[in-house]
Amino acid sequence: MVGVIYARYSAGPRQTDQSIEGQVAECTEYAERNGIDIAEVYADRHVSGKRVDGRWEFQRMLKDAQAHKFQVVIVWKIDRFGRNREDIAIAKMTLRRAGVKLMYAAESVPEGPEGIMLETVLEGLAEFYSAELRQKITRGLRENMKKGLTVGGPLPIGYKSENHRVVVDPETAPLAREVFERYDRGEKMQDIVAFLNDHNVHGARGAKATPALVYRMLRNPRYLGIFDQYDIELRVEPIISEELFESVAMKFPKKRQNAANKALDDYKLSCKCFCGYCGAMLVGECGRSKSGVVYRYYKCAVKKRGGRCELATVPRDLLEKTVLDATVEDMLNKETLEEIIDGAMEVQANDEKDDPVALLQKQLEQNRRKRNNLILSMENCPGSPTIANRLSELEKEASELEKELVREKLRQPHLSREILSEWLYSFKKGNKSDPEYVARIFDTFVAKVAVFNDKIVIYYNITDKESPVPEGVRIRTIWWSIRDSNP
Repeated sequence: MVGVIYARYSAGPRQTDQSIEGQVAECTEYAERNGIDIAEVYADRHVSGKRVDGRWEFQRMLKDAQAHKFQVVIVWKIDRFGRNREDIAIAKMTLRRAGVKLMYAAESVPEGPEGIMLETVLEGLAEFYSAELRQKITRGLRENMKKGLTVGGPLPIGYKSENHRVVVDPETAPLAREVFERYDRGEKMQDIVAFLNDHNVHGARGAKATPALVYRMLRNPRYLGIFDQYDIELRVEPIISEELFESVAMKFPKKRQNAANKALDDYKLSCKCFCGYCGAMLVGECGRSKSGVVYRYYKCAVKKRGGRCELATVPRDLLEKTVLDATVEDMLNKETLEEIIDGAMEVQANDEKDDPVALLQKQLEQNRRKRNNLILSMENCPGSPTIANRLSELEKEASELEKELVREKLRQPHLSREILSEWLYSFKKGNKSDPEYVARIFDTFVAKVAVFNDKIVIYYNITDKESPVPEGVRIRTIWWSIRDSNP
């Protein structure tokens, strides 16, 4: 299984690279213990986790996840991944759609189980809020595009912005065209990369050219002059012909199906199951009997790598059915659902104490009082340019504050008890034979599962003051015998 590490520390005089090094060290140790091969480390330094904006490494990690470059993201703790529940929910949804699991190195059960539950609910509702946000914020961008104006963002090599319009860059456009021609002639990728670097052609962030940069260029329809966005057509001067673009596309190597992602989908408790003896993660494995029957198991990662562990292989279907039946019984009763809703609402109320919406509303009220005072002053001193200029400044400030207030309200939607109840009670109507329903049950309610030969222990995403485990969450112990169930 291929994984990556994401690390972050906030701005502040006591925050140093040692924080990153410590997070990476613990995440690396966690990965080695669980048989995860680390392909890359993404690290944001001196950046707050309250916003995704400005966290360039975080955004690069999400893009690489969507490109199916890995199957697992490991963070030290959930607060390193982010501190805004809405942003966390949307990012987790992006990873889930890409078949990527999020794991925590220093938390066997992430802090605040009801908070994780709330994030899961927000994740399910994120598409609605994202669509609403996109509709309101992009309205102005659409109007600009109708006028033929660029709406920001990096432009492909060969184009530049001039008076807010996309135009061909006479210096780099010939180089971009030559990249297509060289690839079409069958030139080696390393030679094309060297050609760009020799001419000091860099990517959007100033980094040297790489094969990945060249592949993005060769697949980018904007070189045909197509800059369509938000359902608006925007045509500019093309740099290459359609014939050359199609000829290059025919020479791309065929994509291979990612078997690792398929394996994660087939094993719905993947990254949630751990060996009760050595603590290592259980990984999916399949075998075929002499009669041709395929058997699927969960197996201790230590044992899979040739190490010693007393845990027997666990039949996949048996484990998943056992956990599913127990979770439905334990979580989907009215008493527990209402308890979960109470906890999630309390978490949301605590989060909203630091809500920037309240601060913006206070600033708007102060602005309103200042304007009223100035209007009274103008009645006493009519025609004063100083007062008139100050009033104009305050009106502009109020306009900006109102825009920011709308953005913040859209960014941090408040979940009513009715919405939360409707979402959670919808699980009672699900079909246990539906794979998507099973995955939703596990993602929402199950924090982790510890597996032994004679029992399994399910850790739920709900706080329990009388819990016997250090994590302080509700658990369910089920006694069984794996050895008797193995064929």
